[in-house]
Amino acid sequence: MKKTLRVILIIVVVLIAIPLLIATFRPNLIVSKAEVKAKFTQSSSHFVLWRGAEIHYTDEGSGVPVVMIHGLGGSFRNWDKLRDRMKNDYRVIRIDLPGFGLSDLPQPDGDKPDYIQQYRDFMTFMLDTMHVDSVYLVGNSMGGMMSWGTTVDHPDRVKKLVLIASAGYDMENVSNNAARALKMPFIGYFLKKGFPLSFSEGNARKIYYDHSKINHEAVKDNNMIWNREGNIPAAIALASSGQFPDSGMIASVKCPTLIIWGKDDKIVPFNHAYRFKRDIKGSEVIAFDHCGHCPMIELPDETAAAIRRFFNPTPAPVADNTKP
Repeated sequence: MKKTLRVILIIVVVLIAIPLLIATFRPNLIVSKAEVKAKFTQSSSHFVLWRGAEIHYTDEGSGVPVVMIHGLGGSFRNWDKLRDRMKNDYRVIRIDLPGFGLSDLPQPDGDKPDYIQQYRDFMTFMLDTMHVDSVYLVGNSMGGMMSWGTTVDHPDRVKKLVLIASAGYDMENVSNNAARALKMPFIGYFLKKGFPLSFSEGNARKIYYDHSKINHEAVKDNNMIWNREGNIPAAIALASSGQFPDSGMIASVKCPTLIIWGKDDKIVPFNHAYRFKRDIKGSEVIAFDHCGHCPMIELPDETAAAIRRFFNPTPAPVADNTKP
């Protein structure tokens, strides 16, 4: 019996020691903010200070403002394809949420910051900063959650809402689907030297339905942004906070709403689309076959076409009463 316990103890120690040794001696992948900023800043980029943190967003095109908000672990680059298809007709604004992309997360206020309220305050700040009193919001995953929350907070400003595989229901399960690894014990120590490229490749395979569409150069760029100084601790803090908005607020959304989903989404189940439709009166669902969690990346033409029709619907034909 003692021998068996000794063997089990040795196995446990080895299983703990090996990952720690790997984490200790593997190369440091963390990239400075300055290097990431130099590589990914665009001509349309703007940087503003919010609560001592530098925030990044892009602003291009003209017309009705369309604000695009990425999901957990994403960045403004998630919207490149949709931006390209819409900027000639709309003012397209892509936001890096605090702690992601090129944006910093402000220093926490107290031992247990209220991230839900913090992000709601951030969206109010951004609407004021961008001087938009009438806006269309487009959000994916966590960005969808930010979008419907902002719509509830500012019903006078948000005129139309597009939710793409939005978070909102069963948040504990959705959070685990999206970021289970970020909640693991010792993950902060393991990721102290950065997010391995293999992790980013694995995330891409989880997000895409059709793996042949994965752009591996884009995955490398996303991995570099993940490894921007400060981004990993911010993602861990958010993922492990256990803080989620009240799903009951969703029924308070009153503006016209389009709900877009990939039927093969592995992060937020497809049936959640119809939960949004149930709670947001008058909303419309568009579902794509053979598509995963980010339709705007995997099926950009179809997604852009659906959003364009929603933003500018074709008027119903007027009956011609002049004919005999």
